[in-house]
Amino acid sequence: MEGFKPFGIPMRNMEHVVLLYEEYEAIRLADYENLTQEEAAKRMDISRPTFTRVYDKARKNVAKAFIEGKAIFIQGGTYVTDDFWYRCYNCHETMITMKPAKHCRKCDSDDLTLLNEPENAEKNNETGFCICVQCNTRIAHVRGVPCRENKCPDCGRIMVKEDSYHHKLYLRKTDNEKQ
Repeated sequence: MEGFKPFGIPMRNMEHVVLLYEEYEAIRLADYENLTQEEAAKRMDISRPTFTRVYDKARKNVAKAFIEGKAIFIQGGTYVTDDFWYRCYNCHETMITMKPAKHCRKCDSDDLTLLNEPENAEKNNETGFCICVQCNTRIAHVRGVPCRENKCPDCGRIMVKEDSYHHKLYLRKTDNEKQ
């Protein structure tokens, strides 16, 4: 799952808030697994005050999305893993594997996208472009600055990394709507 959206509003007409992976994890540990903040902080290998800040920000983002009718994108943030996380475009299965995968274990499709870059994998140089899915304006990606922090200079919408999972998902959804 890469996020949530309110019913009845097309994604292209909707603003969104970003829930970072560590914010999602904080909510999962505190609210879903019912751990204390101290236990959850230990599980995330962060201090308890840092956990509190992450958890508070996560709850505010979720509340903002609910109250203002915005979508929630779960992405980015700071996390470390040696696992490979994949999303299958065919059946939408999320897979976590210890080695690179070529096929979905649920439907055997080879239409997978890697959602993360494992800690032990070769780092990419973060070049490329940020793109506006509304008007296709492209600007050069600045290393260390997430594209979602840029607003399109032409239409003011939040930008995404070109050829990222969310960009490809948007393109697929618009292609499906045209058919």
